[in-house]
Amino acid sequence: MTPSPHLEPVRQIAAHELVVDELRRSLDQGQFRPGDRLPSERELADILHVSRTTVRSAVAVLEAEHRLSVRRGRGGGFTVLAPAHDHPASEQQAEVGLRDLRDLFDLRLVVETGAVQLAAARRTTDDLTDLANLLGRMQQVIREERRRPSTALVYEFQALDNRFHLGLARCSRNAHLIAQVEAVRGAMWGPVGSVFRDLEPNANDLHSDILAAVRGGDGENASALMAEHIDSTHRTLASWLANS
Repeated sequence: MTPSPHLEPVRQIAAHELVVDELRRSLDQGQFRPGDRLPSERELADILHVSRTTVRSAVAVLEAEHRLSVRRGRGGGFTVLAPAHDHPASEQQAEVGLRDLRDLFDLRLVVETGAVQLAAARRTTDDLTDLANLLGRMQQVIREERRRPSTALVYEFQALDNRFHLGLARCSRNAHLIAQVEAVRGAMWGPVGSVFRDLEPNANDLHSDILAAVRGGDGENASALMAEHIDSTHRTLASWLANS
């Protein structure tokens, strides 16, 4: 007898769910920071090629998730909210969170080390200039945050950090790797981005070493440094989550 194929029912996806996913991706990647205002309802509809009703439904979902503040009428708009510092409700939830975090960092090790190895071979002069500028701003943010601790500066650093890692991935010139790096970083920072309340003094150190290896065309060293950086970040996040 011929075995029956394993097929799952296909669910029709509502347009507003696709808009929610796109807006979540932008928020998780730090394209908009807490306090920033999103484009207007009309502008979002034009950008995303959907109706204003679809945008309104999507924004309502993000408002319910406390990702956005919505003000109606003249002078209103959509403002990005800072993530809440929630404590784990139970030891079981914390354990699940740590296990999920481990799985995400396993995936980061696979895709980001591979991406940066290709980046060392395929990066351009413009790529290197853009990445160096990002690193310079990241170091400036760290210095400012030491002088006057501020969650706004923490969020800015996270956004810059995300742009740096995605910038490295884009240097690979591999669309599939880029998509995987975007996805895993969005999945990682969505639930745990609010854990960080201040910045480690050495938060930017290995970034410089990674960029130096990429600039020198040393893909093997760039990959090893990225693995070290990801492992260090994992240990820090796991420790913070365990003690939240």
